Amino acid sequence: GQGSGSAAAGHATFRGRRDQELGWEELEKMLFLFAKEPVTISLTVMYLLSFVVGFVGNIMSIRVLTRKRRSRVSSLSATRSLLINLAVCDLMVVCICMPITVGNLIYKAWVYGDFLCRAVPFIQAVSVSASVLSLTVISVNRYYSVHNPLNARSFFTQKRILSTILVVWLLSSGICMPLIFMNKRDEIGVVEGLPLVFSICREIWPQERLKQAYNFLLFCALYCLPVLFNMVICFLTVRRLWSRSRQLKESSALNRSLPASRLKIRRKVAQMVVALVLLFAISWLPVYLMDIWIDFNIPKSLQDVTPSPWILQLRPFAQWLGLTNSSLNPICYCFVGNLYRSAKEMKSKYHQRMVSLFNFSLSEGTPHSSVPELLSYRSSVEPARKGPSSTPSMDRRCQGSHGHKNKCGHLNSCQHPPLNTVSSENTSL
Repeated sequence: GQGSGSAAAGHATFRGRRDQELGWEELEKMLFLFAKEPVTISLTVMYLLSFVVGFVGNIMSIRVLTRKRRSRVSSLSATRSLLINLAVCDLMVVCICMPITVGNLIYKAWVYGDFLCRAVPFIQAVSVSASVLSLTVISVNRYYSVHNPLNARSFFTQKRILSTILVVWLLSSGICMPLIFMNKRDEIGVVEGLPLVFSICREIWPQERLKQAYNFLLFCALYCLPVLFNMVICFLTVRRLWSRSRQLKESSALNRSLPASRLKIRRKVAQMVVALVLLFAISWLPVYLMDIWIDFNIPKSLQDVTPSPWILQLRPFAQWLGLTNSSLNPICYCFVGNLYRSAKEMKSKYHQRMVSLFNFSLSEGTPHSSVPELLSYRSSVEPARKGPSSTPSMDRRCQGSHGHKNKCGHLNSCQHPPLNTVSSENTSL
């Protein structure tokens, strides 16, 4: 009897181990089964395209925006500094949030540890918060530059802009700080009757009402108020630019030639800011609304069941749309803000330097004359990029005549344009 009892116990233990092994195999197959679903494949391809476009676009934007410029207009420099900060925020989202989101789509279990479970949502929230606050500062800068251009150049100094950027990051970190403590790894059961669990990363609050209140606060503080404020500021800026353009049309051609170029640049920058604000509003509205609806309508016990409610199945697409906003911002810089002209100039300049260096390495017999030509390449290229007032023929005409009289008898001297004048051929940023 004792031997048969021990044999039965051993058989039961063996069967339990076999069932557990089969359960783990079933769990692994189920976790990787999501990778073959059409939804997962579609989202993976969409994230891959967004990652490539966002990484290349933001790197090129930072490279172009940080290059040395001949113009020394303070307000434009302030706008460029704020756009660099915005590009850095977008690059953080592209390089940190997108890859981990794709990995969590393919393999449903959270395998990145507790640190990344807390850090990734925090970084995403801080980056989004810094982006919308940077857009707000850019809108205020453009409004002030249009309504009071003389004081704007002295008010928006580089030191104040850097201090403002620091305040933006500190404020964003403070608003999103609870996410570090509330996001935790949690274990949920998969197969009934078997002690099989796998880890997930989610927000765990002491009370459900606290989570609802905090998410609604984020929606108001980081979406509703900034978007509404930016819309009003952009409307006032565009209206002022439209009234000025109408005044210039009514004035004489002689009086409007110089302000028209500056007005054209300010109009393009204003259009870029409006496009950035609209793109942010459209990209992040679905995921904000879905999260609030889920918090108030779907109990916590139903958020991990299979099959999921329809809104939980649509939320990954809404999250992709929000994260893709970081990939689309560089497109606004290029095609709305004319940043592509600066990138085209950089590419042409780099190509010409490489050709000059290649010709210098192949030149024979005149090594002494080639070195000064290579070293003075930049000085030979700069006059070609300037206006016709900087050409050698104009310089010789200025030196020979020292000015001439016009029809009214006034003396017209050959002078360079003032520093606060920006040619319409240059970048509008």
